[in-house]
Amino acid sequence: MNRRMKLFFIVPLVLLAGLLLGVTGVLTLDILAGAQASHVANYVFELEDGQELRAFVARPPQAFMDDAGELPVVMMFHEWWGLNEEIAELAMLLSLDGYIVVVPDAYGGRVARTVPGALALRLTVDMDRVRDSMVAVRQSLESIEGANPARTAALGFCFGGDVAMDLVTTLPSEFVATVTLYGGLRTEAESLRPLFGHGPVLGIFGETDPQISLERIEGFETALQVAMISHRITVYPGVGHAFIQPDTIGDSAVVAEAWNELRGFLRTYLDPVSRQITYARK
Repeated sequence: MNRRMKLFFIVPLVLLAGLLLGVTGVLTLDILAGAQASHVANYVFELEDGQELRAFVARPPQAFMDDAGELPVVMMFHEWWGLNEEIAELAMLLSLDGYIVVVPDAYGGRVARTVPGALALRLTVDMDRVRDSMVAVRQSLESIEGANPARTAALGFCFGGDVAMDLVTTLPSEFVATVTLYGGLRTEAESLRPLFGHGPVLGIFGETDPQISLERIEGFETALQVAMISHRITVYPGVGHAFIQPDTIGDSAVVAEAWNELRGFLRTYLDPVSRQITYARK
């Protein structure tokens, strides 16, 4: 083989190797050198197996009053980014309705800042381990001062919707209501049957979501109907994936409507002492 032919084969291989190393480097820097969940977490669950799991816990103002009593709990599950500042801000907003909002870290401290990094976390996470950890957290909610675990709802965004649905179908009697936002779709009725006779499900989705087709949403709703699960599915027009964010709630009428629907649903089944805040477009 002459020198020119060797170069013909070697150069593409070198370029490919460089590309792979570059991508690996970006992912490594994003996940390992970027923000960590420990920067956001303010609570540590000591689980029965001796392990610790970090979480962010948001409390409403009335939780600090002498006569506050025990407050309902919302277990909120983060998107594929991990336990970051945005999910903590959403937890704080929701807590103003009179809940103790608990956001467990499903990624063991890892947080992504880029889409490739988030995708790597989502594809490599052990969902069985996540489910078992969230079960342990649910069983440890009584460790939170002022919490009433008997009135607990589950709420998940995107990846967190999958976590929420896994958890409530594992411990259906432990939740009074479930909210899944652009995630957690199950199209087999049998997988939803554990929820029969228990708390209702609210599903919120975006009409133009490139990740979740309208057909999949219809399949999810059909499965809920076949399994005879009390539910409500709402598809909001003109919005895509992950459209509810802290900085969009007050700037978009559609986002505000979806956020207020979520809040109203939770209020119906948790019945907290609420400040009744209404979010609307500025």
